[in-house]
Amino acid sequence: MTSPSLRHVLDEMSAHVQAVRAHEPGARSGRDPEDLHQMRVAVRQLRAILRASRALFDAQVVERLRSELDWLGAKLGLVRDLDVLHAYLHPRLAALAGAEHRAGQRVLRRLGGDRARARAGLNEALDGPRYPRILEQLETFLARPPASASDVSLPDVAATEWKRLRKAVQKLPGRPSADELHAVRIKVKRARYAAELARAAAGARGKRFIHQAKKLQDILGDLQDAVVIEQYLHDAIDRTEPAQAVQKHLVKRQRKRRKKARAAFFEEWPKLKRRGREAWIA
Repeated sequence: MTSPSLRHVLDEMSAHVQAVRAHEPGARSGRDPEDLHQMRVAVRQLRAILRASRALFDAQVVERLRSELDWLGAKLGLVRDLDVLHAYLHPRLAALAGAEHRAGQRVLRRLGGDRARARAGLNEALDGPRYPRILEQLETFLARPPASASDVSLPDVAATEWKRLRKAVQKLPGRPSADELHAVRIKVKRARYAAELARAAAGARGKRFIHQAKKLQDILGDLQDAVVIEQYLHDAIDRTEPAQAVQKHLVKRQRKRRKKARAAFFEEWPKLKRRGREAWIA
């Protein structure tokens, strides 16, 4: 007999597998970057669900499937990062004038080439044998779940992920690095996804926790975007004087974004801490 927890996990996974299939054509074509984004989100959700509910299933099967989803997520993530770069840089570089405009156009041409190569690599991966095998493995997993003898309480899983996040933030130094805050963002996502699995049992308190976790995740995502953009500019900008002026201006903007996001994180964290206590400890 299938336990309620197992049935709920399988239903959630099924919805995300359907999302992967639905957004695949758009992810391939690149006409709307949102398709690739949603396909990547679905893959990420599948990985997170398998991680959170791993006690319900055969450990080796789960780890093999998560490893395959890691591979697919990396292929999608490379294109997504470049899409985000393009969405941010294109309007700002296109608006420049004179020699700075020409320098900006050189950056955009390089970015266009990088995006084209990344998408070609993604499509090559989707056309190869590994991706169809992943879909087949997921469908088999859903149809004949490799259930273990264990059962788990999904609210307990959410509480565990919340405690891991709280401990990670407690260990942060007074002035955490971008890498340290990025690691916290990963734990925020894990806590949020586990909470979403348990939302039916957690009620309104769980819903408030999920809302605040999403807000904090977005703040830390903005900080990480600024880091990635600054690094790309450092690599892509040539040494000419107009190009260096463009780089200086845009890097200054990214550092302001990072400063703003860092301040917002420390402002919003106590709110998530309170929501976590209400949802998972009270």
